[in-house]
Amino acid sequence: MTQDNTSAMRSGIRYGDPTVLGLTIGFIVLFVAFSLTDPEGMTAVIGAGFAWTAKTLGAYFQLLLLLTFLIAVGVAASPAGRARIGNRERPDMGTFKWVSIILCTLLAGGGVFFAAGEPVYHFVVTPPAFSSEASTPEAVSNALAQSFMHWGFLAWAVLGTLAAIVLSHHHYDRG
Repeated sequence: MTQDNTSAMRSGIRYGDPTVLGLTIGFIVLFVAFSLTDPEGMTAVIGAGFAWTAKTLGAYFQLLLLLTFLIAVGVAASPAGRARIGNRERPDMGTFKWVSIILCTLLAGGGVFFAAGEPVYHFVVTPPAFSSEASTPEAVSNALAQSFMHWGFLAWAVLGTLAAIVLSHHHYDRG
């Protein structure tokens, strides 16, 4: 056990909520069981859920992504951008190492698996925000626009800044 875990246990901090753990494990077990017993039914449920979400909340998600980017820029430009997470005199790692970790996780987690395939997918299946017919010359620019939104500055704002700030704050400042 590390020094941080030992001191946290002495101070009464719990590292897990049994209700959250039970609900999470229960959901996963039900999902896997349903997937194994009725794969076609699970495929239909997931397809219907995705179609409803894309039709009903598609534009909302895009606006939320843009808002997250604007919040990240606002935090960076404000005095809060100079805050030290963890109340440490010096950061645990330098800027180069931090940027390397962010780049590698984004590229490994998504770029390798879907960044090349996403424009093709959006060319074949029209994104919810666009009305062009799939697999036509007009669909090319829409597919690229949707992919650039997912892999451009907005993705970096969400994955590389705000999420990292929130996770770092909870880890270092809240235990």
